[in-house]
Amino acid sequence: MKKILTTLMLCLPMLAIAQNTLTPQQQLEQAQRQLEQAQAALEQAKANAAKAKAEAEQQARATAEARLKAEAEARAKTEAVQKKIAEAKAEAERLNREAARLTEEARKMTAPTTKAPVTPEDMQPSAAWTAPVTPSSAAKDANKPAASRDKDDKSFYMQPNAVPLINNQVIWSEDIQAPGNTANMLYDKAFAYLNELTQGNNQLDGSKVALVNKDEHSIIATMREKLVFSSNFLSLDFTQFNYVLQATCHDGHATLTMSRMTYSYDVQGNVTDYTAEKWITDQYALNKKHTRLLPVSGKFRRATIDRKDNIFNGFRQALK
Repeated sequence: MKKILTTLMLCLPMLAIAQNTLTPQQQLEQAQRQLEQAQAALEQAKANAAKAKAEAEQQARATAEARLKAEAEARAKTEAVQKKIAEAKAEAERLNREAARLTEEARKMTAPTTKAPVTPEDMQPSAAWTAPVTPSSAAKDANKPAASRDKDDKSFYMQPNAVPLINNQVIWSEDIQAPGNTANMLYDKAFAYLNELTQGNNQLDGSKVALVNKDEHSIIATMREKLVFSSNFLSLDFTQFNYVLQATCHDGHATLTMSRMTYSYDVQGNVTDYTAEKWITDQYALNKKHTRLLPVSGKFRRATIDRKDNIFNGFRQALK
């Protein structure tokens, strides 16, 4: 028995070697299978690499797009802020230039010895102007409707230079003598007058003292008000009247200038905008022979002249 077992144990390695020994055909088939497995592994590795590359590229593109979008938004915000800054600076420069221009025009148009033009109010007895009037009461009077002239006598509104054109702009300017008053004193009176004028019952939002220069004794007020043509219990005919007033004061006299007049006229919800230069001047408000006022622009001319006289008379009283 032992001999048999010993013999079997000696034969087992030989059997194993016999079993592990493959034929050439089997070896070829095994090699082909291994090659196919290697190729499959290679293809899978390539696919995995391509997928990883695509995901990486997609993520890189998304990151780049997000960065570019953030940069674009930041640039847009910066440009918007810079644009607003530039617009604010430009508007400030425009206002400063406009103030300087109005001041220069007022200086050129008037001189210390200029005599105030004669109006129907000036032809009243001088006793009407003997009592001093405070700026407050003068402003209140100027905010009241202008005293009506004879409705049948329209010749006053058709006089030459009733609506003066200076450098193609409608500008009224008057130098008021105030002997014994310093420039500072007249500046205080003018400021009080214009400030209260902006607070009258007929004033709209936007009426205000816009610019002051106490060193040069100059004040600019922008006015937005109702200019009433007719009023009764059934209807109210008016236009929004926009204009600029500038007062420049000197020792013993002050100049008031009225310019940049525009209108916004609402007729049954249809708003039409006009400028004084192309609406109340002789060319647009009078007939060709200058013998009568035109119906619509003529009423604007009459109301504007009356309002101007009202304001200038109030300013004249305020300085006394």
